[in-house]
Amino acid sequence: MSVTVIGDAFVDVIVPVLDVKIGETYHRRVITSCGGMANVAVLISRLGERVKFIGKVGNDVFGKYFNHNLTEAGVEDITFVDYENPTGLCVSLVHEDGERVMVADRRANDQLTKEEIETCLDKIINSQIVYFSGYSFASPPTAKGILYAMRACHKKCEIWFNPGAPNAIRSSFKDYVCEFVDVLILNLDEAKAMTGKHAVQDIAGELKEVVGLAAITLGKEGCIVVQREGFTHTPAQGLSGIKDTTGAGDAFAAGFMAARLRGLDLAECAKFANEIASRSIEQRSEVLK
Repeated sequence: MSVTVIGDAFVDVIVPVLDVKIGETYHRRVITSCGGMANVAVLISRLGERVKFIGKVGNDVFGKYFNHNLTEAGVEDITFVDYENPTGLCVSLVHEDGERVMVADRRANDQLTKEEIETCLDKIINSQIVYFSGYSFASPPTAKGILYAMRACHKKCEIWFNPGAPNAIRSSFKDYVCEFVDVLILNLDEAKAMTGKHAVQDIAGELKEVVGLAAITLGKEGCIVVQREGFTHTPAQGLSGIKDTTGAGDAFAAGFMAARLRGLDLAECAKFANEIASRSIEQRSEVLK
C-alpha cells in the first residue's frame, strides 16, 4: 500500500540570520529543498515507502527544480502546471536562538482545482493513507478541490490531516475532522488553537471526542498519542542543545505514516516518528553550521 500527499508545492529557502546588521553582506550556507507538503512525501519515500504527491507549480525554474527533486527522491510526481502564476516560495529566516520567521508566497498553490484532482482520483483512492494540510484551505479554488478529495476518499482510505499552523486554523476545521478525518497530526500550539484548551489533559479530552486517533508533537518532549480511551506520552531522545526545529513536524508525520504502513502498534509508531523527527533536526542543524 502507499500514501498520497495532496497540498502545497513550495520551494523552501532556509537562511541563517545570526548576527546580521542592516546594510551589510554575509556569506552563509543557504538550503533549498522541496517544501510544503512535498517535504512529507520526500521523507516517506526516503523511509522506503511508496508515495505520490499531488500539487501545483508554476511554469518556471522553481517548478522544474521542484519536479526534479520529487523524481530524484522516488516520489510519484502528479503535479499540475499553472501557466499564469509562479511556483510557491517559502523563505525561512533562522535566528541564533533557533527561532524562525517564515515568509511564504503561495501563488500556484492557490490554484489547484477540483477538476484537476478529479483527473487523478483513481490514483488517490488506490492508497492506504491520504494526507492533507489546513494550509490548502487558504484559497477557495484549492479548498473546493481538497474537500472534494476528502469526500471521495472517505471510508475508502485513511484520511490524515495536519491543520498547518495555529493562525491557519479555522472554526470549520473541527467539522472537517469530525466528518472525514481518521488521524490528526498537530503540534501543541495547533492543538490549543483547535480545541480552545490549554492543559494537555483537557486538549486530549476534547480531541478524543472528534477523531479516533491524534498525535500531538511536543518538540524536545516527544509526543502524545490520543485515542478514545485516553492518551499516552512518548518522550523524544537526543535533542538536548538543538535549537532549530525546522521541518520536525513534517518528519514526525512521515515517520508516523511509514510506521503505520509497516503495521507497527501505536507505541512503536510514536517512538519511530520521534526518532525520524530527531534525525531530521540533527541533520539540518549540521548543514546550517
